Amino acid sequence: MKKKQLISGLILLFIHYSGFTQVITNQEQQIWMGYITQSKVSNSHSIWNDFHWVPGSFILGRTGFTFHLTDSLKTTITAGYAFAMSYPPENQNTFRPEHRPWGQITLSHKNTRFSYFHRFRYEARLRGLIIDDHLQNEFNFNHRLRYLFQTRFYPNSKLNKKWFLMFSDEILCNAGNDVKNHFRLDQNRISIGTGLHYKKSTFQIAYMNQMIESNASTTFKMNHNLQILVFQNFDWRKK
Repeated sequence: MKKKQLISGLILLFIHYSGFTQVITNQEQQIWMGYITQSKVSNSHSIWNDFHWVPGSFILGRTGFTFHLTDSLKTTITAGYAFAMSYPPENQNTFRPEHRPWGQITLSHKNTRFSYFHRFRYEARLRGLIIDDHLQNEFNFNHRLRYLFQTRFYPNSKLNKKWFLMFSDEILCNAGNDVKNHFRLDQNRISIGTGLHYKKSTFQIAYMNQMIESNASTTFKMNHNLQILVFQNFDWRKK
């Protein structure tokens, strides 16, 4: 992708995204911290783990088993399980648990200065039912479909040390009987930031604009997140 095409895409996304501002009902500032690992156990298999914490919002742990294909797009297929705990709303005390079986497919490709990453993720969400600030022995269920596109631009390249600029956009949609109109936009997450890749680790800091649609109406909540992520690759294969 040429630089002009990338800039044009960013402008179009900004124009499209700014159209939601007239129905935003609430805005918050948050810190989003994440730690993601991939541990190779064989040439074609690895274990995925990631942990995320947004103080006052949620905490999540996710694990999965990944199969690596040998095609030119470095395709991976992962299946796993996640557990999340959502903080209670204001003036309430009950945390909401969530069990989340999930699966994903990822694709990646690159050229001299740009790398591109695509992720298609499915989540089966079983969320604890809360009535009058008391957790019930029941769960709401819905499907969630997610697509993430990320590109990195590397201004220069040094041996085992690469600094990059990053842009990503992730769209999340809910589907199911408990979902308004049975299918709706859940969130849109646009991130822009920078990072450093050094040997087997990547450190990334970004601003994430997170737009969340209300379950009952077409109004939106906007979160301004300072996102700090650490990625690490481990090799558990026998030497």
